Amino acid sequence: MKSMGASGVKEEKEVFFPVWIRNQDPSYRSGNLPISLQAPRLDRGLLFIGDENGVMRAFQASDGRVVWSTQDKGAHQSQVIVYDKNIIYGTIEGRLYSRDRLSGKLKYEVALGAAVETSPIIQNGRMFIHTRNHQIFCLDAVSGKILWAYKRSVPYLTTLQGVSTPLVQANRVFVGFADGTLVALSLEEGVLVWESKVVNGQKFIDADTGPTLFQGKLFIGSQANQLASVNPSTGILERRFPYTMTSKPLIYQGNLVFGTADGEVVSLDKEFQEVKKIKITDYAISAITPWKNGLVVGGSGGQLFWLDLKNDWSLGGIWNLGHSYSAVFDQMTASEDHLAVYSNRNRLYVFE
Repeated sequence: MKSMGASGVKEEKEVFFPVWIRNQDPSYRSGNLPISLQAPRLDRGLLFIGDENGVMRAFQASDGRVVWSTQDKGAHQSQVIVYDKNIIYGTIEGRLYSRDRLSGKLKYEVALGAAVETSPIIQNGRMFIHTRNHQIFCLDAVSGKILWAYKRSVPYLTTLQGVSTPLVQANRVFVGFADGTLVALSLEEGVLVWESKVVNGQKFIDADTGPTLFQGKLFIGSQANQLASVNPSTGILERRFPYTMTSKPLIYQGNLVFGTADGEVVSLDKEFQEVKKIKITDYAISAITPWKNGLVVGGSGGQLFWLDLKNDWSLGGIWNLGHSYSAVFDQMTASEDHLAVYSNRNRLYVFE
């Protein structure tokens, strides 16, 4: 699907109506285009996002007013998570921060030794995070104390060096690595329970979409292989599906929904049968999020799409991100009132 026109043109006002837009492009020399990989987080009327200069900000979601800002050590390339009264996030300098969500006051700072390029997850007070050097840390979410760490050797040079978000289920932690392997670790001690080679090939074998549990199976994708389902108890790869999944899947209305490298949105039912497949662009899809009784879809083609689920998944709106190099490489975030999107050209869009 080709671009629809000029910068920031509203194609469907009732779907993508911008309430404010902010340019967070850092200064740079000609020919050295800064590419952003972070994502915003909406939470109870506030929007949190860091920038390439290491500044973390909290905005009023309704009007873009800066509530607080603070300077961190290193640029931000991951999405904030909210835990109780705090936000937690990392930087490419390998530091993990916990701050009060209302004031920005520092609660703790932890040096992890390698870039943090994905969001932590928290389960029962334990926090799990995957760093750039292929290491998984388990920390106490309240104090920041490191409880255990698992390090994997990834000898491949021709990979995307992807970093996936772990999945915690029962007493195990599941995570994909850049060598195409999915592993299960014990929750308490980080001991390897099993490992399974889910991606094969010579390059770009990263199992980096992050595992998702659906109908008792682990689903994980990559750029190099078809979508795989794995038995979470044994690690046995049980089935492949004819899709190159490029977005982290979501479970929506009882189905598994994800985007593909071919610009398709696919929905699988509880029997793993395809119930919907719609091609909306010629570019890879990187993010899907529910909004306004539909799905917002972003990717590498410089556009946002809204699928109207009440009208047979028809294309109900398009928004052009306004730059020939624009893309959405990380998650979008939606609340009851707003949708926040951050493009790789460091533009923050808030819609209502």
